Amino acid sequence: MSRTAKATPEAEAMRRLNNIATFWNERLAAVSTEADLVRMCFDRAKAAAKRSQRGGNARAMHELAELLANWAAQQEDAEIRRHSA
Repeated sequence: MSRTAKATPEAEAMRRLNNIATFWNERLAAVSTEADLVRMCFDRAKAAAKRSQRGGNARAMHELAELLANWAAQQEDAEIRRHSA
């Protein structure tokens, strides 16, 4: 009877991370426009937040939303400054 070696938790986590990286790197390589890049990065961030929530970070989606809102506010402020100058 042969036994298959069970991967350590660290090896399994590394395998999952490598699979995630491969998944997103393949999509990144296929991006052809800025709009596609934004959609892909948003999807990646949302997927990471969902995984983080499943891992116990209940605030992950809220943290992502805060980052996006802060970025948008910075862009809006810069636009106002450009038009007021």
